[in-house]
Amino acid sequence: MKKYWLFIAVLGLFTSVFVSCAKKQEKKEIVIAVIPKVDNAIFDQVKESAMQAAKELGITLTWEAPTSIDGKKQKELIENLIHYKVDGILISCNDAEMLKEPINKALKAGIKVATFDSDAPKSDRIFYIGTDNRKAGEVCAQTMLKLFEKNKKTPGDIILLSGSMSADNMLERISGFRSNNKNNIEILNAFEMPDYGEELLIFSINKHPKANGIQLMWGVPVLNGVDSIPAVAKMLKKGGIGVFFDVSKPLLKYIKNHPNCATMKQNFHAMGHDGVINLYNAITGKDYKIRILNDVKVIDQSNAEAELKNL
Repeated sequence: MKKYWLFIAVLGLFTSVFVSCAKKQEKKEIVIAVIPKVDNAIFDQVKESAMQAAKELGITLTWEAPTSIDGKKQKELIENLIHYKVDGILISCNDAEMLKEPINKALKAGIKVATFDSDAPKSDRIFYIGTDNRKAGEVCAQTMLKLFEKNKKTPGDIILLSGSMSADNMLERISGFRSNNKNNIEILNAFEMPDYGEELLIFSINKHPKANGIQLMWGVPVLNGVDSIPAVAKMLKKGGIGVFFDVSKPLLKYIKNHPNCATMKQNFHAMGHDGVINLYNAITGKDYKIRILNDVKVIDQSNAEAELKNL
């Protein structure tokens, strides 16, 4: 009888330890890392909305911004995150081709990897969330042609500024633009550096005095306002047409007062918030979407005031 009760006691202790361990496993904290292209104003809303989603889900989110747009920096970050065994990575890729291998390596290590803003379509990433970039490029071209018509101007040479020539989102936007605008186009590559982008715009405007259209597929240089780049402001004042990307108060104030300008508004909130939730669903074995595309919204003089109130 004594042995029987001893057996029961040991069994109870074992069961207690087993249940305790099971509970600990159930309560394992989920960690998701978000890697933007670089830490700049463009990604502030992504960061804010991603943090909001993490709070709602009760998980840990870490913001891992590279110090430059060199794809090697993002590759190093992914390798570090593999070492730390995070559960998920959501990344905006600076170099789609270079990041294919490290993304696949992370997936093989059991980490769910998804892309936002700028995709790596040849990798095995589990989903992409962001702007339909080719369609956005088409909308830019169509918007520019409408502005030329509205302002009774004849389209001439176009100056187009890209953030990077290795990022999938830039390549897709440029492709979409060129498919809908057959004018001579000079494409400038700013390497995601605002000051350098400004210098390129100034140089190109001086180099092409007959150019009367300017398209920014990467909008950072004018987020402080078009007047912050006098050469661009002068070109537009002379009747040129300007189509930009992304929004800020200074830019919207300028567009509100000028009928020859427009910009494209992306849904950065969805990229951060919905991207994290979709990735969480994948990590926890729930249903998730493999492709979430959002259209850009055209902001011109007709609706710039209303958009200003939303900022």
